[in-house]
Amino acid sequence: NKHNQPLVSVIIPVYNGASYLKEAVSSVMKSTYQNFEVILIDDGSTDKSKELCHKLEKKYKKVRFYSFPKNKGLGRVLNFALKQAKGELICRINQDDEMVPARIAKQVAFLQKNPDVVLVGSWLTVKDENGQIRINRFLEHDEEIKKTWLKLSPCWDASVMYKKETALAVGGYDQKFWPADDLHMWYRLGKIGKLANIQEPLVKIKFHTNAASVKHHKQHMLTTFKVHMWAHKNIEQAPISTQLYWVCQLIAGYIIPARINW
Repeated sequence: NKHNQPLVSVIIPVYNGASYLKEAVSSVMKSTYQNFEVILIDDGSTDKSKELCHKLEKKYKKVRFYSFPKNKGLGRVLNFALKQAKGELICRINQDDEMVPARIAKQVAFLQKNPDVVLVGSWLTVKDENGQIRINRFLEHDEEIKKTWLKLSPCWDASVMYKKETALAVGGYDQKFWPADDLHMWYRLGKIGKLANIQEPLVKIKFHTNAASVKHHKQHMLTTFKVHMWAHKNIEQAPISTQLYWVCQLIAGYIIPARINW
């Protein structure tokens, strides 16, 4: 890269993630594609995450580290990272996840081959505390994704790569929709371009009690309901059957444990 300008910015928000962060960053560094940078943003952690981020920044030339003294919230952190990113493409992964070595290369190639696609995700390999593994699959093409996106999330946030310019054009993440602010942005991106998923698992997800999707499950279900209602008004009108599904999903989110819900 003659101008030392990375094409891809890998964004990893950090909040009390010292237990897993080293593995996440290490998985990025093993990528077969090397024209990237890593942006770590600590959001007011109270564990040893800040110290670990400093060590990782010193260890890897590709890592840049930012820190907030107090917790600002994931949406604000991601918007800050978007503005700091040098890459044209944004690659997301969470502090407790890992990517396979070919992930970045495959998603970059896909977006270059399909310029009408604004966001591409992938399948997931999900591993729980007991070592049990399953594959979570997501639909491949934009047309089929948008037939079900009012009920099912189009993709998983830690698997996506999208165009920075497009994300900024739709306003980035909206903190008031946390922890479903990613779904909110997928709707807005999908309104101006195509969505897709590569049909193989490119990200490894750890499913554990401290994972955000488990720890904040009830809040996630409530906010997902709010995002769906927003989509009903601003993206496309949902039939009554779909709206009833949203209500049932919300109720289930409150009375059924997170593990069973997911």
